Amino acid sequence: MSLEGLTMFKKSKFILKSLLLLSTVGTTNVSATELESMIPTTLTGKLNYATLNYWVDTPDGHRYELLINETNEPFIMDKVGEKITLNGAVLTYSDKSQFFQPKFERAPHAKPLILTKSTDDDAASLYLDSNKIYTSEEYVDVGVEKEFPINNGKVSLVWLSTGGTACPAMFIYVVARQNSLPLMTSEFGNCSDIPTITNNKKEITVSLPGNPAQTWAFDLSDFRLYEK
Repeated sequence: MSLEGLTMFKKSKFILKSLLLLSTVGTTNVSATELESMIPTTLTGKLNYATLNYWVDTPDGHRYELLINETNEPFIMDKVGEKITLNGAVLTYSDKSQFFQPKFERAPHAKPLILTKSTDDDAASLYLDSNKIYTSEEYVDVGVEKEFPINNGKVSLVWLSTGGTACPAMFIYVVARQNSLPLMTSEFGNCSDIPTITNNKKEITVSLPGNPAQTWAFDLSDFRLYEK
C-alpha cells in the first residue's frame, strides 16, 4: 500500500472512531459507528507501535489502541517500549470497540515530519514535509513500507518500484529528526518486494527471499546500513 493510501486509511479510521478529541483537535461527526461512552481515566502500561498504530498493554492484560494524530504523536513516539502513564478517556463505540484518547496539556512545537510522494514528470519523488529529498527517473513509484519511532524523529523504510515484474522493489532508509537535515541510505535489496522486517531497538533487519536471499541490517545507533 502506498503512503497516500495508508494516510487515507488512517484518516478514515480516525473519522469513524473519534467523536471528540480531547487535545488540540476539534469535534468530528461519526457516520458508521456511534460513541456510546467516554470515561475519563488514567492509563498506565507499556507503549507499543506497529503498522502505524500505537497501543498500550496494561498490567491487568487489557490492550487499548490510542487515538493519535500527527499533532500529538511527537509526545509519545520516542517512548515506544517503555512504561508510560497517560491521562485521557476510554471511548466505547456502538460496535463495542474501545480506544483510549490521550489528553496532552499543551500542543507540541515539533514539526510533523510527514513523508509524501509524487510521480509526476516521469519520476518518483519523495518529500519530507514540503521539501523534496529524493527523486529518480529510474522508478515510477515510491512509498513507505514501515516506520519506526526514534528519539526526536523516525526512521522510514521506503520502497522504490520500476513498475515492472523483473525487479518489483528496491529499498532505502530515510532518517527524519527534528531540527536536522534528513539522512538517506543508498538503495539496497535483491528486487524482492516481500521483506520480513524485525526491529530489536538496536537495529532494523530486512530479510529478502530470492536466489540468492539477502539480509540487511540498519544500525539505529549510528544509522549505518550493512548486509549480513
